[in-house]
Amino acid sequence: MPYGYEKFRLDNGISPNTVVHEVQLIRSLFAFLRHTYKKPVEPHNIRPSDIQQFLMDQHASGIKDSTLNRKLIYIRRWFDYMWQIGRIPNDFMPKFKFSEKLDLTPSDIYLDYEDLLKKKESVLEADQLSLNAKILFILYLRGLRLRDMVTIDVENFDDRSGKLTLAVEKKDGYQCLLGFNGKEIPVMLEGIERAVFRGTPYLLSSKVKNEYTMFQMGSLSDYTEALSSFVGTPMRSGDIRFAYVHYLYSVKHKNLEEIQEILGVSLDSASRILKDSLVRLKRGTP
Repeated sequence: MPYGYEKFRLDNGISPNTVVHEVQLIRSLFAFLRHTYKKPVEPHNIRPSDIQQFLMDQHASGIKDSTLNRKLIYIRRWFDYMWQIGRIPNDFMPKFKFSEKLDLTPSDIYLDYEDLLKKKESVLEADQLSLNAKILFILYLRGLRLRDMVTIDVENFDDRSGKLTLAVEKKDGYQCLLGFNGKEIPVMLEGIERAVFRGTPYLLSSKVKNEYTMFQMGSLSDYTEALSSFVGTPMRSGDIRFAYVHYLYSVKHKNLEEIQEILGVSLDSASRILKDSLVRLKRGTP
């Protein structure tokens, strides 16, 4: 359980971080159904009313409407997979409607990117922060998505001419070039040396069954919580990405095409991120 869904999603290029959350949700659904019916429940036994009650229970726990909507999307995807592999005779989720009206207006982001920049040196010098935490902090500040961070190959670093650069290959075919300076350089070099010592191509890696492999997202919170505690603000890659774009446009006066090149995304994506950042980024505290 959940019936090969994790492998199916990973094989289709879905971010490991997303897959972790999807699988956790499906396991929570089955735990809820076992508790409700006092016995194990098979996929073909699940009814629309079960999904309705599960989501109502989640809603009552106080989670944000946007989070609940994301969980509904995850459940739809899983049911579609169940139908594809023949575990259910009919997929009712395309017609499913949650009984409560959800407010899906994007939430405001209260984050000062320049403040994070001021704290960067102290983060990179902090003995209490792990190497992974420091690498993640550097990459977060460059607006990288987690799915791109975990696939960084140390062979893509270049230290010629006294400079350290990294070509980041994106899954959607785009690329961005990162240049490192100051105290970032010894941190990234240590990460490269560690990867070589471990015999893995990945800058970020995890030990699974005595072998180092691609970074496991389940351990991400250990590093982000340590960083959040140190800098005094939540470390969410998505929020920092918006704040970075806002900073590039408002402070560094980069135009849309320059932001597109810096992020290594399509022009449409750059435009959407920029527009959202200008609307959602707020000064001060909520």
